Parts: sequence; structure tokens; C-alpha cells
Amino acid sequence: MQFIIFQWVFFTVSLGVILYFFVYKRSKFKNRSGAGAFFFENDCLVLNTGVPYPISFDEIERVELHYHQRELDRQWSYGLWVWVVRKSGQTKKVYYKGYRTAKLALPSDMKAALEEKGLRVVMVDQ
Repeated sequence: MQFIIFQWVFFTVSLGVILYFFVYKRSKFKNRSGAGAFFFENDCLVLNTGVPYPISFDEIERVELHYHQRELDRQWSYGLWVWVVRKSGQTKKVYYKGYRTAKLALPSDMKAALEEKGLRVVMVDQ
């Protein structure tokens, strides 16, 4: 019986710590609300995942946007992969389920915003 109570307490405390970590990490960024797949803050491209993932502009070789034009033409939502290729050769890949209500709603909007920041963008229609 005591072991079951210990397991329950351990699980609850672990879950609380993880949730606090998520809330703390997300609260550090001001521009995340309604941002879509990514946003810009402090000279970084921040991938808008569960825990935001910032990458400095200086580290980025190119950003690839992988999408299906067919989905963009026919549906309200679409799937998009954002690949950030660093100068070191590492790649960070993030899947984004896009809706036309975000600030950067379409891949073309994302491309324009990235190019405005001086980043090289590759659009890949799969």
C-alpha cells in the first residue's frame, strides 16, 4: 500500500515539474501567441513547438519549408515541415499543422518574413 502511495506521489510531482518547465519556457517568449510555425525574437528564429526552440540567425544556413500545394489550394488547414539547416550541418525538423488564421498563415508569408530577416529560404512542394 505504501509503495502505491509513493508511486502516485512520485508521478504527481514529476508531472508537476514537467508542466512547470513547459509553462516557464513558454513564458520567456512574448511573440508566441498566434505565431504559427515560428516567430522572431532577440535575433533568433524561434520554432513554436511545445517548448519553444530558439536558433540564432548567425547559425542558420537556410530554412526549408516542405508543404503540399494541393492542400493549400483545397483545404482550410495544411501540413508543413520546417527544416532549419545550421551552418554546422545539423538540421532541426518541426512539423506544423497550419491554419489560415495564424500571423504567418501560408508558406509564402513565411518565406517573405524569413527573407526580410536576411535568411535563405527553400520552398519544397512535395
